[in-house]
Amino acid sequence: MNIKVLIVAGLFQACDVPVISPAQSGATGHGLVVAATDLNQSANIGLMSTTGEILSPSIISTGSHEPGLTTSLGGDLAFPSLPTLGNEIVILDRYPRSVLTWLNINTPNVRAQLSVATGFLADPHDYVPITPNKAYVPRFDSNSNAGREPFDRGGDLLIVDPSVPSIVGRIDIAGALPKQANFVVHPDRARLVQDRVYVVLPYYDSAFNSGQSYVAAVDPKSDAITDSVLLGGLSGCSGLDAAPDQNSLAVVCSGRWYGTNNANISASAIVGLQIRPKLAEAWRISAASVGRRAFSFNVGFVDATHVLASQMGDLGPPVINDVAYVIDFHSGESTAVLQSANVPFTLSAGPCNNFGLCFIADAQRKSVHRLDFTDAQQWTLSDFSWNDPTGLPPQMLALF
Repeated sequence: MNIKVLIVAGLFQACDVPVISPAQSGATGHGLVVAATDLNQSANIGLMSTTGEILSPSIISTGSHEPGLTTSLGGDLAFPSLPTLGNEIVILDRYPRSVLTWLNINTPNVRAQLSVATGFLADPHDYVPITPNKAYVPRFDSNSNAGREPFDRGGDLLIVDPSVPSIVGRIDIAGALPKQANFVVHPDRARLVQDRVYVVLPYYDSAFNSGQSYVAAVDPKSDAITDSVLLGGLSGCSGLDAAPDQNSLAVVCSGRWYGTNNANISASAIVGLQIRPKLAEAWRISAASVGRRAFSFNVGFVDATHVLASQMGDLGPPVINDVAYVIDFHSGESTAVLQSANVPFTLSAGPCNNFGLCFIADAQRKSVHRLDFTDAQQWTLSDFSWNDPTGLPPQMLALF
């Protein structure tokens, strides 16, 4: 299950989403997909330009009844780590629905939906397109009662054919990694970089106490795991991004969770990994060296030497705000660019385009913030209101 949902589900009361007629976006270039949700039951997805213009207030919502939509949207949504190419986006409806939805952002029509549950609550955490006929889906959860239907073990990379769509296979990630007593691997975010798919692999027990974390490389031609690296001393690792030159990764780790709403900061860091000739740690920024809180679940390359990430606040008392930072991972210097509006767990940092442009979703202010970062290491922050027709707050963003 999504750790973020465990933390923040109580902050936003579930509401009935009205039926909204999807509006054609008129999107002709790059922009943002905006998911407004209660992180529980209800959601609405719209489009915004990178300069704050509302391209469409709603292209799909929990109340939608479009042809091709057999399962309504839930509130625990995510978008693929890779920016969308073309006119079709994939929506990950994670827990409990475990459904993928392919949606044309221009028309907007639902092309297809695919359940990846296979008899259990699979909780898909990412979608990695390989070819028009192949994609990987990391399934975060495992099935304790597997063997009743095909591909029902979970804790894996599911192989799907998006052109049908259908499930065609699975990669047993857990079987290729060292076993940790009482802990199970939970495949999280993943990214295609050069000719390999890299997937973040945290371990948790049944109470979501966190163990060690790995990153593994998968060859999409053979579906074989070709490399892996232990992120020594770190736990709760989840998000990742590829550097502008596509030669390294940044992975964010939120720390050691003990089944509570607070992670142990000593196991929280952002790690840089070189990917050739083998996966290896190149740099590390500990959470304690930046602020007094654990990192959240997303990281993005601002440019070749800086990343954007946020640290989670605390419900208190006293209340501690989330803070978003731009971090120079060579010097270790960090700059606070935004803090939450006296409500923690409401900032979601990223995505970034790798060339000085990033965005931050702000659920409390119901805003999207645009961060422009220059070569002279100067930055500006622009604020765009997101007045969602459902009244739900913007929780996550994706580039298209």
